[in-house]
Amino acid sequence: MQRTFVNPDRPSRAIAPGVTLEQLAPGGKAGPHRETLSDTPGGLVWSDIFLLGDPADDFQVTVPDLRMPPNQYWPMHWHDCWIAIVVLEGRCLVGDWWMAPGDVLITEAGLEYGPLLIGPQGCRLFEIFAKHHLQAGGYAREYRDHPTLQGTSSVFAERSGVNARNAGRQTLPLDGVAGVAKGRLVPGARFDLGAAAAPDRAVVLGAELAPADRLPPHSYGDWRSLMVLEGELNVAGHRLQKDAVLIVRPDSRVPEIQAGPNGAQLFEVARTPAGVERRVF
Repeated sequence: MQRTFVNPDRPSRAIAPGVTLEQLAPGGKAGPHRETLSDTPGGLVWSDIFLLGDPADDFQVTVPDLRMPPNQYWPMHWHDCWIAIVVLEGRCLVGDWWMAPGDVLITEAGLEYGPLLIGPQGCRLFEIFAKHHLQAGGYAREYRDHPTLQGTSSVFAERSGVNARNAGRQTLPLDGVAGVAKGRLVPGARFDLGAAAAPDRAVVLGAELAPADRLPPHSYGDWRSLMVLEGELNVAGHRLQKDAVLIVRPDSRVPEIQAGPNGAQLFEVARTPAGVERRVF
């Protein structure tokens, strides 16, 4: 039976009004206590999530941190919102693409994709859901007895019209498929999770600060998160290293940010395009 761990004790502190510093769990792709290496039929996933948005908002963006065991296999499936997969460690075969650290895959809402075959060393990835309440999606009925899905809350349903092309297939090649985009999380990269003109589309960003670079105090027009992938930041007397995350509420003043002596590589998510522009004080 596949099971999922969620971290209930993620360190969190307010470093300024509306600005929260959180620390994702250590342990890399194996999980903080090597949970993914347990002898569990179908494989065991360790996960944690952070959200951008309040429960009272129309929607929230979900950013799950998934640590997955070697050779785990997830059949083709779909989600009812746009999603982004960002590989952090290890490798993951999605369809016919072996994704490596820094690779990004975007799929439209309702589009069946996959399967996901985790590499022989395991994998750590983010699977970002643009609409938390629409993330569930489903699997075609033919996968209802798949070992990885036993004990989960997976939904099994008939394929939609666009996904009917996958009936009888085990994989969907990605190149040339409408609704799928491939890329890299490099400095300056931007990936929109929604139609080009949709005001509620989430935005995934790659950024880099050179050694000792400074960002003056600033704010955003919507929820924004900033995660340190590599390097170091200093914010309001706090030292942010790998897997530290700043979560910023709309219109909150972010204190000055200074990169460490080796700079910093960043992964950022805005709940909507309103959260992309940095408004300097």
